[in-house]
Formats: sequence, structure tokens, C-alpha cells
Amino acid sequence: MIQLQDLRYSIGERVLFERLDWVLSPGDRVALVGPNGAGKTTLLRVMLGELRPDSGARVLARGTRLGYLPQEAAETFEGTVLGRAMEAHRHLLGMREELDALHASLSGISADDERLTTLLERAGELQHHLELHDEHTLETEARRVLTGLGFSRRDQDRPLAEFSGGWRMRAALAALLLTDPTLLFLDEPTNHLDLPAMEWLEDYLEDFHGGLVVVSHDRVFLDRVATEVRELDLGALSEYAMSFTAYLDERELRRERLEAGNVQVEKRIAQLSRFVERFGAKNTKASQAQSKRKMIARLEEQKVVLPHRPKRIRFSFPDPPHAGRTLVRLRDVSFGYEARDVFAGAGLEIELGDKVAIVGANGAGKTTLLRVLGGQLAPRAGVRESYPHTRLGYFAQHAAETLTPSHTVLAALEEVAPVEWRPRLRNLLGNFLFSGDDVLKLCRVLSGGERQRVALSRILLEPANLLLLDEPTHHLDLAGKEVLEEALEQYAGAIVVVTHDRSLMARLTTRVIEVTDGRVRLYPGGYDDYEQARLARAAGAAAPEARGADGRVLAQARAPGRGSEAGARPSGRGAHPEARAPGKGARAATRSGSGAEPSRKALPSPTPAAAGGRLGPARRDGRRPRAEQQQRANELKRIERDIQQREDRVRVLETQLANPEVYHDGTRAKELVTEYERLRAELESLWQRMTEL
Repeated sequence: MIQLQDLRYSIGERVLFERLDWVLSPGDRVALVGPNGAGKTTLLRVMLGELRPDSGARVLARGTRLGYLPQEAAETFEGTVLGRAMEAHRHLLGMREELDALHASLSGISADDERLTTLLERAGELQHHLELHDEHTLETEARRVLTGLGFSRRDQDRPLAEFSGGWRMRAALAALLLTDPTLLFLDEPTNHLDLPAMEWLEDYLEDFHGGLVVVSHDRVFLDRVATEVRELDLGALSEYAMSFTAYLDERELRRERLEAGNVQVEKRIAQLSRFVERFGAKNTKASQAQSKRKMIARLEEQKVVLPHRPKRIRFSFPDPPHAGRTLVRLRDVSFGYEARDVFAGAGLEIELGDKVAIVGANGAGKTTLLRVLGGQLAPRAGVRESYPHTRLGYFAQHAAETLTPSHTVLAALEEVAPVEWRPRLRNLLGNFLFSGDDVLKLCRVLSGGERQRVALSRILLEPANLLLLDEPTHHLDLAGKEVLEEALEQYAGAIVVVTHDRSLMARLTTRVIEVTDGRVRLYPGGYDDYEQARLARAAGAAAPEARGADGRVLAQARAPGRGSEAGARPSGRGAHPEARAPGKGARAATRSGSGAEPSRKALPSPTPAAAGGRLGPARRDGRRPRAEQQQRANELKRIERDIQQREDRVRVLETQLANPEVYHDGTRAKELVTEYERLRAELESLWQRMTEL
């Protein structure tokens, strides 16, 4: 659909990319990744035709319809949420308006008017065109998409101007999806989505048949929607025909191979250099020395520029002050505004060492509950108990936006730093990648990620034994998220975090609090256990028990979908999002980012009990027919044999590719690299199948 040929683009003297070639074909699903500032968004805009490259060509196939969601798409719109989504069909809406105007004109025209024939012909053309494009289904489809993205039916008819920037971005995303593009570009689409909306978008994109290029820092999202990765780094585009998780490992392997190749080249150069130094001045060895100098020059050209290794923030939370076992407790707490309760009857106890995630849809009251736990909001009813040794550290969702714009980065820390911290503030900022004159930058010129790093550094200035964090990973890149996860994992105090980052929850949490429908439910166990319980609850609600003629339960009816062992999966985008939710049970662990297999044991029930349930095999006793067991055993043996053969060949190829002499024959080297990449992709597929079995 799009072909880029020998592309070059620069900003001033800085070259973002050059000699870049890329053919994007129908059905390609690509994750475009790279360090911050590498030019990913710029490359998207070049592909869209918004920016003109310095040299090279962009070829767009005839009939290609492009769709683009920029990173910040919260534009103003004079109309309702539904009206914004319906803008996707502006040409059809214009035809409807013209047809309505023609009908009004025809009602007042006489039968002998000479314009009658022309007006009737035009009205017929418009009516035929509207019927051809199923105009009567447009509003229904728009409401379905808006519902999937979290808008209630009542909210869909409200003015868009009443909503926050994040919700306006969702309305823009709905309009984009409704245009039905053949090639879709998404730049950080999950930034303002809660978990239900993210899952809905993932399901939608799985059914999307066009090409897809997505830039995102959400690892779980990339694993679900992309089948290949393109890495933009140091002006070059590298291809990885594998999932995002596999790419992370493969990238390090490639770097190690390149480093090993460079080491071999440098050793050979050192040997030749010693010969030149020893015999270069002797007449009898002059010709040999000159030959060695030429060999050194050729070897220098063979050295490979290693991929960019981005700078990483470095920090750890200070040791928590001494405290008792219980840090804060809520007893039958309710909170609301005016006559409306946000939640009621909440009973929670946060103990030292707890790692708790608060989840729920946007607007359910997650941040409100966090602020009640922190003592920032007084409950309407019930009691919040805190203890003398409890020391709170609070990170607000919009902490980065509360920085004083006219303050420098250093001044932003100085206004909250204790006296003993003043001499060490520059060192602390250096750990957050603010070095030299960067600490004198004004907060108003910082990027979103930089402001988030400043806000994070501020909460390290006062030791705490209970951290309350509201969306701490927002705007952080992948490297920053990884460091934050490690710091939180090693922190000895208690953590309560509101987040939509599934990989963070899967790695960190030991308990989950769900806020939904005005209730606060506590789930023991980690995020994977919560996901399985939630999906089992949804499946139980969607699939009533099947009963025989005598009224006895025969077997639990399973909702059709990806997670069921029987039943057809609803296909196409016409399936209602709620009807599709139960189908994701088998992928709960994958979505959470942990990679663990779904547990077959009884799932933990929430406290108070609300939604438990069990996930189990199709048969009550868990046994499978003998023939099926034998078939699976045979397939496992075959896969193990195939894996062993390919791994043996991969080791041989790695040895060959580490030899610099191989690269003297460009054709042979390319063949070896191609075979190596093919085997790696096959191994990834085989391991995935083995995991499924």
C-alpha cells in the first residue's frame, strides 16, 4: 500500500533517517519502536504525506485510505460526542443534508416547473448513494464504537466540550475507526484509555483487516495487536519478524553478535598494527607493511555501529521509616459528592509490605478512593484510621501538570526539598537524566516524559512507608517504566497504585482492589488471578447453565469466543463488545504481561464475595479422551525434535556470523543472516505452540 524508497529526512543539521526503505503491504501489523527522539512520529507523518522528505520517494497505492490518530488528538468540536464520531461520514451527512433540502424544495414546486425533472434526478442519485452505503446503519455503528470506548448512551448525546482531553481523544479515535481506513496509523493510542476500553480496542484491531502501524509504550498492547516490529534507531530501520516480547530478546542477541564481530575485527586490526609498528620503517618489509595498512583500512570499514543503547533513569526509593504492621484502615467507608455516592461500605486494611493495585473503569472512583486512603478527602460515612508511624508519599495523576511553569527543574525540587537534601539535588536530578544545564530548563518547555520524571523525583525527597501512586507510568518510555517497576518491586514499604499499565500490575501487585458500580471489592492474589476471576464472572453472566429435561445442570454453557473450547467465535466488528468479553479467558495471562499460564485451580474470590467462579477444562473431572492425549503427546515430541534441530543449526550460524571473514562475501553473509532470522522466527512459533499444548 505504501512504499518508501531511499528516504532521507533531516531537521537542520540533524539527520533523523536516511537510505530508508520500507514496503508496507496489506495486512501488515507493525509496531514502530525506537528511543525517544529517534523520529518515529516524523516517519509516520512522512508516510502520511504530511511532511516532504529531503530525498527519496513515497509511493502510495491507488485506493489506499489512510487513517491517523496523533499522540494528542483532543481538538475542540462544536457538537455532541455522537456528532464527533459521525464526522467520519461527513460526505454522507452532507448528502443527507442536501437530500433533505431537495425534499423541502420539491414540496413547494409545481408540476409544470421546468426544474422538477432536474431536482428529481438529483434526489434519486443522492437516495441511491445513501442506500448503497447503508446510511441507516451509520448511527448504530457509531454508538457501538463509542460504547466500546467507554461512553455511556447518555454521554454520547452530551456536548463534547464538556469532556476532558482524554475523552475527546477517545471521540476522535471513534471517528477514525468509523472511516474504515485500509491503512491505520496510531501514535500512543492507549494513553487515555482505561482497561475495558484498551481491551475493546485490542479486540477491534484483531478483527481489523487493513494495515496497521502503531507507536506505543504499552508492551501488552503491542504484543496483542502487532505481529512484527520495526526499530528506528541511528537513522536506520531494522526489521524483526516476531512479537514485541520476542523482539526485546532478539535485539539484545543481535547486539551481542555485533559486539562479538567488532571484537574479532579489533583483534585482527591490533595484530596488523603491531606488524606495521615493528616493520613499517624497514625497507625490506615496506611493501608488506603497506599491504597491512590497506587491510587495516578495510577492516575499519567493516566495524559495525552498534544500535543505540538509551540512557536510563537510575533511582531507588529511600528505606521506609519504622512502622507497625497496619498503616491505614478503612471501616465501612462511604464517599460521595452532593447526593451521589461514589462508593459505599468500603472496608480495607493496608499493611506494611502490601503491593495493591486499584482498578476499574474511568470515572468509577479509583482516584477518589486513593485520596480517601491518603487522608486528602474525608469520608461521608465510616472511619479512616491512620497510625502515628505511618508516613505517606503521594503521587497525583496530574502531578507533572502541577509543576510551576516558570520554575526551573532545580527550583521545582527546591520548593519541596528538606534542608539536608539541598546539596544533593543536582545528583538526584542526574539520576533522572537532567544533567548540566538541563536542570535550569523551565518546566513549561519540558516534554510530558520529562515533567513526569521531575514529579517522580520530588516524592523521593521525604522517606515514606506507604506510597500512594496515581498513574505513575504515564508518559514514561519503556526504559523508564522498567526502572520504575524495579524500584517499586524492591521497595520494602507498602504501595497502593492506580494504573492501567497491565505489565506493572502483573509484576508488582499482591492484591487487587476493584472499584465498580459504587462498590469496593478486594481480590487476594496478583493481577493474573484477578483477571481470571473477572473473566470467569463475565463468562458466567453471559452463559447461563444448561439444564436437562429434569431440570438438573448438565454442564456450564460457555460463551463463544477465543477462550471457549466449544462454540463459534463472533466475527467482524459488528459483534457487540459486551458479547465478546468472555472470549478472552485463555489469554488473560498474556494480556497481563506475565507470560504465566492460566491457573486451573479454584480462583480467589473477592472480599466481599462478589464474583468468583472457576475456570476449568471442558470435562468435570479434567480428563481428556485417550486418543486426544496421545495426539497431543505425539505433537509435543515432534515439536521438541524440531526445536532441537533448529537450535543446533542456529548455534552453527552464530559461530559463522561471528567470523569477520564471512562478511567479505556479501552475498553469502546475507544468505546466512536471512536463514538465521527465519530459524529464529520458526523457533518462536514452535515455542509458542509448545506453551499452548
